Amino acid sequence: MILKSGVGLVAAWKLQRAAAALGFSATGTTVCNTTQEQEVGPYYVADEMVRANIREGKAGFPLTLRLMVLDSRTCKPLRNAAIDAWHCDALGLYAGFTKTNPMGMGPGGPPPLDKDGRPMGPPPGFDTQHPGNHPGAPEGMGPPPAMKPTDGLTFLRGIQFTDDRGRVEFSTVFPGFYMGRVNHIHFKVREGGKVVSRKDAGAQKTYIEGHTSHIGQVFFPEEMTAKLMEMEPYSKHKIHRTTQAEDGVFQGQHGAECVAKVVALHETRPEAGYVAELVVAVNPEATPKPVAMGGPPPRS
Repeated sequence: MILKSGVGLVAAWKLQRAAAALGFSATGTTVCNTTQEQEVGPYYVADEMVRANIREGKAGFPLTLRLMVLDSRTCKPLRNAAIDAWHCDALGLYAGFTKTNPMGMGPGGPPPLDKDGRPMGPPPGFDTQHPGNHPGAPEGMGPPPAMKPTDGLTFLRGIQFTDDRGRVEFSTVFPGFYMGRVNHIHFKVREGGKVVSRKDAGAQKTYIEGHTSHIGQVFFPEEMTAKLMEMEPYSKHKIHRTTQAEDGVFQGQHGAECVAKVVALHETRPEAGYVAELVVAVNPEATPKPVAMGGPPPRS
């Protein structure tokens, strides 16, 4: 689990100092609030490629995602941990699931509700033919069942290993959104597995097996994200954008404690890209519990 404010002041100070020493702009809020695991979602695919650049030419604002992983037992960097990262593209599509049945509902679940609890329905200009708008397991309503991949695409998916300072970095694009979910990036923390050749490519490697000690999601500042989504290519996705306030995962699984610090590389040119940082502290011996209906797993 991610270590948050359940630690005392001394431990909190150690985590902040460790994060600062590793070049991350950590605050007490970022590092030291206690939170639960977050759900893996239905779109995890095993055997992703070991690579730092996962963009594959996808349209969108360039994003450098930096995670720093600390061992919560010692407040020291967690070295050589495998980090799986995956997210949707600018129009809400996940690699592996592009050939789905478009039914006007996003993979994140049912349409948002109005103030009286009634479905709002699709907004004007809703793109019913976009593959990203299809029925799926409602994230935030219990552990969503894994969906069977429909294709062999690999964009915006990859695995990297933390270095001696607990750091890992992915080159990607700012994630889009789909009905029921606000913009986010999934990640796992694993240890004890092994690097092997992928079955579908000679030189490509993957990381198999290993113990999963944390399942998380990276979120982004809402005001900044909303503005970016008004620009192309994100604005081409003609559906209602689920906000953080409307996202059951964000609201029910302590998403506010997993909002990355984001820095623009240029004040007026979003196409120059962004850097997002998140610091997590993980107990490598922990085993994440399944997420309960409507929120986090019960505390043990």
